[in-house]
Amino acid sequence: MAISPARLQVNRATGRRATGPRTAQGKAASSRNALKHGLLSRQPLLADEDPAEYDALAVALFVQLSPAPGVEELIVHDVAGLVWRLRRLQRVETALYAVGSSAPVLEALRRSGETDAAVGVAFSTQAASFAVLSRYEVALANRLRRALVDLQHLQEARETTATTLVVIDGEA
Repeated sequence: MAISPARLQVNRATGRRATGPRTAQGKAASSRNALKHGLLSRQPLLADEDPAEYDALAVALFVQLSPAPGVEELIVHDVAGLVWRLRRLQRVETALYAVGSSAPVLEALRRSGETDAAVGVAFSTQAASFAVLSRYEVALANRLRRALVDLQHLQEARETTATTLVVIDGEA
């Protein structure tokens, strides 16, 4: 079905007016429009998370992993984001269990001492969500493992180069 010239003209006028957010605050807000759980977001922190906690984690990882400036630092930044997301995933998993265990049947099972049955029922009511969460966990854990292996290889190469330079300087 063809669009009428009048409708086309109205659509074009509307398109000229609808340019999206213009302020930095509006752009920041609209960048989070599609955010659901933040496990795959570009930014490691969600709006309700404490930047000081994330910074403390990042500093601890920098101290522990001792990256050299450049690529190694970038990898440690990635590691911090991945560890943060894995911690968030654990909180989401706990929340899923809480949602699944709030049914009256589960309350009765828990009161009667049938905690294993209560956990099983809670899990079964949220099975699809737990399955998705598990896939995210595996993906994040694999990315973390790869990043740490890459960092280890870079650090070993750097140490080998430094040792070679010391030996060469020692012979000269």
